[in-house]
Amino acid sequence: MKSKHKNWSIVIGILIVLIVSFFVVGSFNQESNAKRLPTLMDAKGKLDIKTGDFDLEHQPFMGDENAPVKVIEFLDFKCPVCKSWDENMFPEFKKEFIDTGKVQFYFINFPFLGPDSIEAALAAETIYNQNPELFWEFKEKILKKQGNEMTIWATEDFILNFVKKEIKDIDYKTFKKDMQGNKYLLSVKKDFKISAANGIFGTPTFLVNGIGVDTIQLREKVLEQLN
Repeated sequence: MKSKHKNWSIVIGILIVLIVSFFVVGSFNQESNAKRLPTLMDAKGKLDIKTGDFDLEHQPFMGDENAPVKVIEFLDFKCPVCKSWDENMFPEFKKEFIDTGKVQFYFINFPFLGPDSIEAALAAETIYNQNPELFWEFKEKILKKQGNEMTIWATEDFILNFVKKEIKDIDYKTFKKDMQGNKYLLSVKKDFKISAANGIFGTPTFLVNGIGVDTIQLREKVLEQLN
């Protein structure tokens, strides 16, 4: 009996060591990934952002420039509600309002959920500045590949591999160079400051002709503005 108890003690001890090691290694990997990610403090250049300034001439958009309703989406690529909205609600919204010339739709980064939110936003800005038409493809596809909100998944390696495999028309060599050089990090910082200056505190948030709404209120507010 003593031998059996001893064996079980050894097995339990091994299991405890393995479990602890799993969490320690996982924590170490998370920390290592975070250290390799850019921060907004790394962005070089001065910004003067005021309330009401959205820099729309430099933001991704779709739809008729003469549309009576302007909608701005603020999004974090790590946000699970953003993923749900983009997959389940946006296609119908686009068909009903954007494709019919009623809404011009803009996008602004608000990377606040984690250090890799900035990396994902940087990838979006890098693609947009190389080829604006590919931005929307990137947005749709990376949200489908979204990892757990509580983990650091949008690492440099993940982004580079994702873009190489999924965004076929990109100049990948230039994209990789620009990403690793943080070429458009100041644009990400500008988006973040725009969001903060205009009272955005979560994602997804939308401004409909300047009025803030969530995903539930969006369609009703657009219809209200059209009437």
